[in-house]
Amino acid sequence: MNYFILLLPLFYCCNTKSDAGYSNSEESIQLQSHLSKTTITDTTSWAYFLQHLPEREGTILDYKGDKISNQEKHFSIINYDVGNRDLQQCADALMRLRAEYLFARKRFDEIGFHFVSGQYYRFTDYCKGLKPVANGNAVRFITGVASERTHQNLRRYLNLVYMYASTISLAKELKPTETFQIGTVVIYPGSPGHCFIIVDEAKADNGEKLFKLVEGYTPAQSIYVLRNDIEPSLGYWHKLKKGTIETASYVFQSYQLKAFE
Repeated sequence: MNYFILLLPLFYCCNTKSDAGYSNSEESIQLQSHLSKTTITDTTSWAYFLQHLPEREGTILDYKGDKISNQEKHFSIINYDVGNRDLQQCADALMRLRAEYLFARKRFDEIGFHFVSGQYYRFTDYCKGLKPVANGNAVRFITGVASERTHQNLRRYLNLVYMYASTISLAKELKPTETFQIGTVVIYPGSPGHCFIIVDEAKADNGEKLFKLVEGYTPAQSIYVLRNDIEPSLGYWHKLKKGTIETASYVFQSYQLKAFE
């Protein structure tokens, strides 16, 4: 493995599914009144954070600030910046959400991710001045100037993580789960690979569970809520079950169910 191989997952993070037609129908709006959303009472929990991600209307922009070609795959935008480099892709978007959650709760020591090469890199290591550099088949660390635990420095730290992590390393470090629920990550680790995370759930009148999905994509672009193009009347709600999972951007035929906690 060399530096190029370490970065390979960065440039081939996600496969592309062909575009489809979508519409915001009245059925989608009416559906919301017939759903019973899961209530999260612990406002400090990961599930509560995911359920209350900052959303806005808008177009998906890439890291250059340009509109991507497929503007039909999303329902809304998660209001976090994408940066100005082609770094924050699919696995990176999920790591971004997790880091934002821990940072907001001042759990700085818990912010850390594995590289594809195996090393574990903490935000507190970055703040101490430890920086990763490619070293043949692995990554080595050099010591530089220490920095404050600010959000700006969190973003700088994450850009370094994005360079050396991927769906492969993320899948290895997440915990296995058997259920679809808030916090479940559906991930296919590979080069290319892809993933999304469940950020909300609800129950229909007939008792069937529905799920709200969030993902990032390649090239680096806005994090967004997926629209349901299989059943457009469901808006952003998705029916999930074991077996092939098809979304507006990807078809998961082989995947793992994982979770951060």
